[in-house]
Amino acid sequence: MVYYIKIETNTEIANKDVEMEKTKRKDKIQTIYLKYAFCDNLNDSNENKNSTIENISKDMASKYYSKPQNLIIERGENGKPYFLNETGENDIFFNGTHSKDLIAVAMSDKLIGVDGEFIKKRNFFDIAKEYFSFNEYKLLKSSSKLEIDFYTLWTLKESYIKTFGKKIFDIKDSIEVNLEERAIYNADNLFFATFSIDNCYIISVSCNMENAEDYNDIVIKTSGLNLDLIFAYPEFPQIELIEI
Repeated sequence: MVYYIKIETNTEIANKDVEMEKTKRKDKIQTIYLKYAFCDNLNDSNENKNSTIENISKDMASKYYSKPQNLIIERGENGKPYFLNETGENDIFFNGTHSKDLIAVAMSDKLIGVDGEFIKKRNFFDIAKEYFSFNEYKLLKSSSKLEIDFYTLWTLKESYIKTFGKKIFDIKDSIEVNLEERAIYNADNLFFATFSIDNCYIISVSCNMENAEDYNDIVIKTSGLNLDLIFAYPEFPQIELIEI
């Protein structure tokens, strides 16, 4: 009787380790928390609403990331908020928005931006001519749902610039959105999702998805029963209703 013993080379062992690591990483889920509320009891000052956003952000950080309650919030050059005493591998990021009675906060362990807008009449074409691409402007000119399409484009663009702490005027040089093809150009490594709330508000989230190939799925955890997903790129996320 002859026995054979297989001896693996260093290269074979290394390849196995790489495959195991890929499989392990593929089990990872990118989670985004999205909380929103209607606060008609607040006065109209931005300072009051920003204070509410900061308090909500601290509560979310404590509840979902086990962070201490004494997190300090500072603002960058263009007003983007961040947790001052968050350093190292377990950083978390948040961003807030308010429009009319809506206040919303998005949070993740990746750079994130959120923008919400109350749906109202505006000089849509004048704004689009100034800030949107030619193709986006052309789409609006033929749109049968002008208000929805305009605010979808605007909130996607503003969520993008808020992700990276850019200025509002940077919208014109940001991403280009093709609503018909459900595509976004110049958006490397970013995930986007847009929701309608009670047909009165449009809210968009942008999240940095560097190393996106490592993740098996994207999950948005929210408490909103009246949140309707109307756009997502590059893939549709799972939506989980939770108590926030």
